[in-house]
Formats: sequence, C-alpha cells, structure tokens
Amino acid sequence: MIKGVNKKVLEINNPQSLYFEKAVLYLKPNMSSVSCKLVRAEAEQMIRSMSPKKPKSLVLRRSVIAAAAFASGFCGALAAYWFIIK
Repeated sequence: MIKGVNKKVLEINNPQSLYFEKAVLYLKPNMSSVSCKLVRAEAEQMIRSMSPKKPKSLVLRRSVIAAAAFASGFCGALAAYWFIIK
C-alpha cells in the first residue's frame, strides 16, 4: 500500500559549499505560511553551519611555523654575516 504525502520541499542547487552539490529540505507542515525569504535564509544558514571550516589551530600552527622559519633564516644569515666580518 502506498500512502500519498504532501510535503513542501526546498531544493537548493549549488549551495556556497565546497562539499555539497545540492540540498533538499522538507518544510514542516505547520510552517507553510512562513515567508519564502525567511525560509530561504534559514536554509542557507543551516547549510553554512554544516559545511566544515578550517580549524583555527591549523591556521595558528602554520603562522607559528612560518614565523619560526623566518626567524631561523634571519639568525642564520646574521651568524654568517657575523663570521664573515670578524
């Protein structure tokens, strides 16, 4: 036996996400009178919250490594200059 279902569906193609191609959201039956703009804004916010973001610790770690590399290069150049002059 097949039961007929009447649902309002919001389909978003090409959301602003690196991972998702399409999002399909089903609107709750008691929310059918809500404005289309509000529903769309809520859907986009939900998709953005599900998309993974770069962890801040990774960005901080890369910055520390870059600063350490610069400092070691500067110290090496300073030491070479110091030994050449003296």
